[in-house]
Amino acid sequence: MTDAAALTARLDPTDLPYELRPFPARGARRTELDNSFAAFLTEESAALDECRYQDWLDLLDERFIYQLPVPLLREDPSLPRHSDRALLFEATKQVLAMKLGRVGLQYAWSDRPSGVMRHFLGAVRVFSAAEPDTWRVDCNVLVTWSRGRDEAVVVTAGRQDLVHCSGRGGYRLLRRRVLLDAEVATHEQLSVIF
Repeated sequence: MTDAAALTARLDPTDLPYELRPFPARGARRTELDNSFAAFLTEESAALDECRYQDWLDLLDERFIYQLPVPLLREDPSLPRHSDRALLFEATKQVLAMKLGRVGLQYAWSDRPSGVMRHFLGAVRVFSAAEPDTWRVDCNVLVTWSRGRDEAVVVTAGRQDLVHCSGRGGYRLLRRRVLLDAEVATHEQLSVIF
């Protein structure tokens, strides 16, 4: 174990910066909330698919962190399939706002013509989380992106979300962890927002 890993292991997770905390484990299964959260995630995905980027950003908490852990090729199927430390991509709400904010600008020539993205969600399951008014929501996602005749991406992943019920009665995403099914991610797959 490295010195940094040993130090992290000794720390209370609440002492770590928010983005370095381990993703919350599944708590008690909350089947009565599945439909409510499936509806929320459907609307959230529709905002991305319909290029309503400000609407999508409004669903993110200010502390939001988006992470894609490195997939691991393991011979033993009982071992984790994704790293709990190494990330292919990590972004905050502010970074994603900058990325999405440039799409409509005239000088964003690489995004013209724009592509078409579609999210397909399934197997939405809700679990309790340690934080009050917060739930862990796991689902499977298939994302397609295409532009023109020759550019297309199809990628599947497991998705783990930490969702908070805001004081106004709506849901806000606190964290998103995307577990790619591909063992070697391509540039195109990494450019998709899950």
